[in-house]
Amino acid sequence: MKERYERGGLAAILNESPLILTIIAAGLLFLLITGLRGCSKSEPKTPAEPGAPVVTTPAPVQTTAQPDSQPVSTETPAQTTVPVTTEAPVTDVPTTEAPDYPIGFTTVDESYFSDALFIGNSLTDGLCLYDPMGSAKHFSAASATIFGILDMTDEFYGYRGLRALLQGETFGKIYIKLGINECGYDTDAFINQYQSVLNEIRSAQPDAIIYIQAILYVTQKHEASNPVFATSGIMEKNERLKQLAEENGCYFLDLTEAYNDGTNHMPADWTGDGCHPKASCYKYWHQYLLEHAIVDAAHPWAVSAD
Repeated sequence: MKERYERGGLAAILNESPLILTIIAAGLLFLLITGLRGCSKSEPKTPAEPGAPVVTTPAPVQTTAQPDSQPVSTETPAQTTVPVTTEAPVTDVPTTEAPDYPIGFTTVDESYFSDALFIGNSLTDGLCLYDPMGSAKHFSAASATIFGILDMTDEFYGYRGLRALLQGETFGKIYIKLGINECGYDTDAFINQYQSVLNEIRSAQPDAIIYIQAILYVTQKHEASNPVFATSGIMEKNERLKQLAEENGCYFLDLTEAYNDGTNHMPADWTGDGCHPKASCYKYWHQYLLEHAIVDAAHPWAVSAD
């Protein structure tokens, strides 16, 4: 018997023990019946078993804007080096006849500037501080550009802003001197923004003479170490400024004539930093403006009795 078990294994045992086979068959049948009944009556468990997927129904999206709501943009703003601006409506700008060129400038004295406003950057700051034009008012700030001048506050004089100044007072002449800080900007973008500023100035001061002053050259040494101030680029912008003046009934003042060493650069001994005139050299700017003034029927002027 023992030898048969060893040779036959489980099959031999089952052959010798029919009772064991019967018990196993009955157990399997029981398990089969119980499993089928359980499947027919199964229900989802709460909470869900670990690992079971959880299905949620998203809340409906509100598509109707509430009163006074504003659409929200999801686009990422484009990164640009040139500010994007919107020009003032042309219809709001008074029509001004273009002056005849070449201009017949007149030499005047300090009294001519009693109703003048000078707008500019640190260069205009220097003129105001070291060699002011009579009793003219100045709105200027270091690092000012044509892109931000309308929204700036003149901390030195305490003006609330250029727009408020233009709308609150009346000026007979307005001098604009901007551009050196914009040498790195695209010329078209620079001129387009200049046009927008001119539109606002003309709208607020329809009767004023507007002078656009040229961008000054820098020294040869300053240009060599800072190519953004290259004479070629300054000349390009000045040529466009002259054209802009002609198209808008303004007057272009080529200050480079007064600050030129003969090579289209500022004289090296007239400046300390290669860009700003020394305090003693603002007199050349002052004298140039005295000799380049417009006097006509709409803007009369008489020599001061003093």
